[in-house]
Amino acid sequence: MTLRPRATEVPELVRRLGSRHPRQVDRARAKLAIMGSHSVDPLVEALEGASDRVRANVMPLLALIQDPRGREPISAMLLDREARMREIAARSLARFACPEAVAALERLVKREKVRDVRIAALHGLIELYEGGQEPAIRRVLEVLVDPQEEPKVRLAALALVPLLKPSARRSLKRRLKQDPVEEVARRAEEVAEDDDTPAVRDRSRLEALVKDLASPDYAVWNEAVHRLASGGPAASEAIVVEMRRRAGDPEYCVRAGMALKALGARRCLGDFLDEIDEPLPLQVIVEVIGAVGEKALIYRLKNLIDRVAPRGSSASRFDTMQRVRAKAHLELARIGSRVAIADLQAILADDGTRLPLEAFTAVELIGKKDEIPLLLGAYLREDHFTRRHIARVVRSILKRERIRRNSRMLSSIPSEARRALDGILGRSRGRATRRPRH
Repeated sequence: MTLRPRATEVPELVRRLGSRHPRQVDRARAKLAIMGSHSVDPLVEALEGASDRVRANVMPLLALIQDPRGREPISAMLLDREARMREIAARSLARFACPEAVAALERLVKREKVRDVRIAALHGLIELYEGGQEPAIRRVLEVLVDPQEEPKVRLAALALVPLLKPSARRSLKRRLKQDPVEEVARRAEEVAEDDDTPAVRDRSRLEALVKDLASPDYAVWNEAVHRLASGGPAASEAIVVEMRRRAGDPEYCVRAGMALKALGARRCLGDFLDEIDEPLPLQVIVEVIGAVGEKALIYRLKNLIDRVAPRGSSASRFDTMQRVRAKAHLELARIGSRVAIADLQAILADDGTRLPLEAFTAVELIGKKDEIPLLLGAYLREDHFTRRHIARVVRSILKRERIRRNSRMLSSIPSEARRALDGILGRSRGRATRRPRH
């Protein structure tokens, strides 16, 4: 059994986010990121009453953790009185790749008066577009081609151009090179020249780009991501070395993951699984392997799960690798594999800790009747938000496996779990039979 963080530990770590000592802040950020969903509720609470220093660190952490509970509180911060808080909220919301985030940032671009906040919102929309949210392009294009817009805001929107399809990119460049604003026309010309930039192979240049990933300037680190995409295996190695050196910096790890995904490097990823011991870099490598989608690599995640699973005396401490394992299980489940199901069942049976949402999503994809009692046990332990997630998973498995509520298997489960199941199925039936109001 792994242990939950002490009741006072997470609030204390959140409080340290307001420290004036950078090392103390960095350690708190790293540990909260590793805890994942365990830390979400105290982080959300901090957005309501903590100092600006704390809130400025909380929003990027919620964005990194990617728990759905974090999105709406960050969206609410777009209305904060402080421009700096609105800017951080815009950059953080961009990590939630969903239509709601696109709509919120579009509204911010339209109503915001402060230039830096508008730029952050545009960069957020560009990041969402790159992450697959196609509608995010609309407002960025409107700003980019509007001569009445502030030039510096339009220049920020130019970051979209390299992401467009070749025909759309050429057409937009031709238009912008004729723009009445001289600076916009000149920068459009420079972007055009960047198309022919040779692949980065020089070691010193690679190291410089890897360090640029840590820049607070979106334009700098975003350009580094795209330049590194042409660097091949040498770039992958350089990125991972620096990511391990900055293993306690959640934001850097996220950006390193973007660069590795852009590289699509297959050959090195398996070796990284065997070499890396730090939780945040390992989470990144697992996500990159899932994005690459090569089955041979995904199956190697079983070896990673075996390597980092708690055993012996370590089982009495909080498992810093729990979310790594859960993410690995999710990638295996996405290809329909139950090769590591024993460990996934062990995670579900762990009654000493809050469970990561990725574990439940994995079970939803590959779960069978054997996982139903474990899910019901977790349902009895978890909070209201997680219970809703588990209920959906249980209903999905019952439907897929064609298990009836009066089956012999379900009739043999403990009475408390049976009451939980009746509640789940009762709510499901209530929703299905509810008639719309006229």
